[in-house]
Amino acid sequence: MGIPHIALEAGGIYHIYNHSVGSDNLFREDENYLFFLRKIESRVTLFSEVLTYCLMPNHFHLILRIKDSKDLLTLWKEKLPRLKASREKRHITENAIHDLIDELIVRELGGLFNSYAQAFNKRYRRMGSLFKESFPRKLVDSELYLLRLICYIHNNPVAHGFTARREDWKYSSYNSFLSGRQTFIPMDEILQLFGGMENFILLHNKYFSED
Repeated sequence: MGIPHIALEAGGIYHIYNHSVGSDNLFREDENYLFFLRKIESRVTLFSEVLTYCLMPNHFHLILRIKDSKDLLTLWKEKLPRLKASREKRHITENAIHDLIDELIVRELGGLFNSYAQAFNKRYRRMGSLFKESFPRKLVDSELYLLRLICYIHNNPVAHGFTARREDWKYSSYNSFLSGRQTFIPMDEILQLFGGMENFILLHNKYFSED
């Protein structure tokens, strides 16, 4: 498991993931997956870039690169002072800005999960929590780790038995790379990181067999 309380810093890259509560599923039909992806595009891309994603019936994975502090301060120029004032009305130092940005990112992600859960519960006449309470997160601190993590996430549907081939799983950014269909993923940058499409596929095969 990840470390739930790790700070989400401006400019950092993080592996964000979560699982459904108990034996329930997060996604029951196509529209659930599409609705969640629309939520990601409309809310998460405001404060981060989504480098990779994979949604599966009972859990999901995201790799997020948080925007730099200048962009975040502009985005949240109204929220930050109000949040600061609610925390003892102290002067904003650099460390305090760091803490407030982390808190706002956690709030934004929590808001996305709560919004989805409310819509899901209403649609299926369900009650109670849908996601685990605190979403785990891990810092991605090297390029090699990022490459392996992208492969791990794209291979997850095969590893968990949801599909026989990763290219057949519709709710993963892997298909966007193969099709060239433009989405909110910075595909050109990621493919350049891998050294092109051929190496992208090769490393996905290599790291899956190693794992």
